[in-house]
This record gives sequence, structure tokens and C-alpha cells, in this order.
Amino acid sequence: IFFHSVMICLGMYLSNSGTDFYLVYFLILGLSSMSISLKYLMLNSIIFVLVYGWILFQKGLFVGDMAIGYALRLPFIIIIALLFGYIVDILIKDKSRSLKASEEKYRSLVESTDDSIYMVDRDCRYLSANSKFLSEHGVTETQIIGTNFSNFHSIKETNEFTKNIDKVFKFHRAIQYEAYSEKLEKWVLRTLSPIQEPDSTKIKAISVVSMDITGRVQTEKKLKNTYNKLKETQGQLIQNEKMAAVGRLASGLAHQIRNPLEIIIMGVEFLGNTLPDKNSNSEMAIEKIKQAVKRTDQIITDFLNFSRKSELKFEPVNVCDLLNDTITLIEHRINLKKIKIERNYYQESMEVNADKNMLQQVFMNLLNNGIDAMSEKGEIRISVKAEKAMHMEDKIGYRENDYFKIGDKMIVIEVEDTGKGIPEDVLPKVFEPFFTSKATGKGTGLGLSLVHLIMDRHQGTIKVQSEVNKGTKFTLNLQPASN
Repeated sequence: IFFHSVMICLGMYLSNSGTDFYLVYFLILGLSSMSISLKYLMLNSIIFVLVYGWILFQKGLFVGDMAIGYALRLPFIIIIALLFGYIVDILIKDKSRSLKASEEKYRSLVESTDDSIYMVDRDCRYLSANSKFLSEHGVTETQIIGTNFSNFHSIKETNEFTKNIDKVFKFHRAIQYEAYSEKLEKWVLRTLSPIQEPDSTKIKAISVVSMDITGRVQTEKKLKNTYNKLKETQGQLIQNEKMAAVGRLASGLAHQIRNPLEIIIMGVEFLGNTLPDKNSNSEMAIEKIKQAVKRTDQIITDFLNFSRKSELKFEPVNVCDLLNDTITLIEHRINLKKIKIERNYYQESMEVNADKNMLQQVFMNLLNNGIDAMSEKGEIRISVKAEKAMHMEDKIGYRENDYFKIGDKMIVIEVEDTGKGIPEDVLPKVFEPFFTSKATGKGTGLGLSLVHLIMDRHQGTIKVQSEVNKGTKFTLNLQPASN
């Protein structure tokens, strides 16, 4: 204000122009100060009037016929300045109110949204943030201004964010991307938009809208899992149709195959009895042929058992006693490999609703698998306990076709060995018919398939857990006799 006033007064003094020309200086003074404030305009106007009045006095214009005219100029200048300044001040205040109302409108819009909204500069430093963002991170706006994005996010998330910020500055367009926030433990969709300077294409900041999409991502995962299960079920239905067709042919095929086998075994026995000079090689060859025929006959028997749909006789069965009987039946194999059997029966008498012979076949197969998987001095741990169904699993939940509803009582039997384990890529296939991980000649691939079939017909479930070189655990869930 002082500089402007001095320069105008100096100009007026040096110009030595007519008094009317000094009014041009007043116009310049008014234009230079009207956009700042009314006070500034009036202060400069008063200084101008004082200087202008002194110049008029020095030139003797306040005396004579024109004295009144020159004297009236001074208050007239003040009135014009006041009126002009008032009008400009009203316009500026009105514009300020409109601007403030607009700011409040958009501020309330930003604050009312459920999304995190904030602004960052080229170096990913925060310039502002809405209340949603501040509450999520537990900070105030003053605490976050100037801090870096990396202070609130992981290194991986920061690197991805920085890369996208660079893209916005490079291409001058908005970018969207999905990211997982490790700190907030949720998925977000970030929209990065450039904020340009007025009348320029230069980007001064980036606005970021971070939308929570955790629900959508989880739904997509569930849909994907459901789709995979449907495809898996479709494959199982196709396989079941194939197995049903095989079952219808099984009896006739077994008869057709066993007839030649009987002829072969009779011929081999005839040769063994009639050869005059038998040596060790011929005897070994004859014995191998007999073993091969017996193995083929056993495969046919297993196949018939697997494909035959027999009626089950359900009755209360003491599962602990049945396990003990089954262990006794294969005790010679257990002792041969010096395997230790550890039994944990939480109650001595726990009854299930089952076909005793079929359930014993399940136990027999699982125990034999455990023995085959171990070398000498291994260990098989067996536990029997009663539990309530607490978690949704296959055939356990709230669905109509589930065998156990959440909260139902079930008898849980665990058979765990310390054998070589099953590789992770093989584990999903262990219940498939004719699949075996045993060496050639050691298994038919129908044992666990039969176990799964029997459990299904008992409205029970079976699952397997395994770790290579540590062992395998089978968990059976059976219906209590009280059900």
C-alpha cells in the first residue's frame, strides 16, 4: 500500500500536468487496489485526496471563480471510490460465498462416502484425506499431511502404487487397479485420477478413490470354487455311469476270465507233477505262474465286491471292539514288521450304526495300507472319540443332502501311520478306482475306493491328510447308534 501510494504521488509531482490529468492517476490507483480489499482502496483514495488537495492549494485553485468546483472534487473522489469499492466488495463477497458453498458441497460429498479418498503428489506424499481414510488408519489429517504412502502400506503395495502413479503422470489419464491391503486385511479397487493446474495440462496432484471390494472378491472365489466342484461332480457322475456299466458286465466277464485261469492252473499243476527231471528254475517258473493266477483271481474277486451292490444290514456296532478284532486278524503282519499299535479309546464302549462286516473291511483296508507304507518298527495310532460337527466340510453343513448337520453328534475314528506319506499331487486321486501308488503287483487300486463307497453307504465321511516322509492320517466320521 505504501509503495503504490508513494509511486503515484511521485508521478503526480513529477508530471507537472494539469489538475484534470491527476484524475487519471486516481483511476489507476482504483484499478490497482479494488481487487484486493475495500480498505486498501479507501486508504489509497484518502492519500490521493490529500496529495491532490495540497497540489490544488499550491496552485491557488481554491481561490477565484472555480474554487468551489475544485473543492467539490475532493469529497466527490471519496464518494466515487467508496461507491465503486462497495460494489466490488459485494461482488467479491458474493463470489466467495458461492465458492465456499461449492467447496462445502464437495467436501460433504467426499466425507459422506464410504470409500477412502485422498490426494498425493508425484512422490506419493499425502496432501489431504477424508475422514474414512483417517479413521481406518487411526490418524488425524495434520499427522498424515506430508507423510509417504509407504508409511501405511507394505513394500509390495507401495511399489505397485508408485508404478501406477508414474503411469498417470506419463499418460495423463485415470487408472484403476485392484490390490490387497495387508494392514487393513481387505481387497480394494483404487482409481487414480490426475488433477491439472487451471489453464494448463501440467498435473499438480493425483486424487485416489479406494473402494472396498473384499465382498466381491470373496464371492468370486466362492463362485470359482463352486464351479470347480460342479465340474468335479460332473466328472464323478460320468465315472459313476462308467462304473455302473462295468458292474453290469462284471459277473459275465469274471466267469469268462476264470474259466481260462482254471485251465491254466490245472495245466501248471499237471506239468509240475509229470515233469521227470525238475530243477530249481522250472519249479520257480511254475510257482510264479501259480502266484500270477492267484493274483488275477484276487483282482476279479475285489472287482466283483466293488461293483456288486449288496444290501447292508445296519445294527449297533461297538467300534472299539471291532477295531480290536480287526487288529487281531492281521496281528501276524504287524508282528512281522515289528509295528507298534497305539490305541486311544476315549470311551471303551462307543457304538455306531453300521454293517459290521463292511465296516471291518474298511478298518482292514486302512490298517493294511498303513502296514504297507511303513518299513520295520513303524507306528500306527488309532483314536476313537465322540465329537459334534462344528465346521462345514464335504457332507457336513446345512445342505439338504449333508450326512451331518452342524451340531450333530458323530463318532470320529482316526487311523494314522508313520509311513512314507502320499505326495500332494497324488492325494486327490487316492479314492479313485484302479488308482494305486504301490509298486506293480502290490495293489489293485480298489481298496480305498471300496472304503469310500462303504463310508458313503453308511452316510459317513472319510478324509485323508498326508505329508511325505512323515505319514498319513485317515479320519472317519460315522453315525452314532443313537441316530
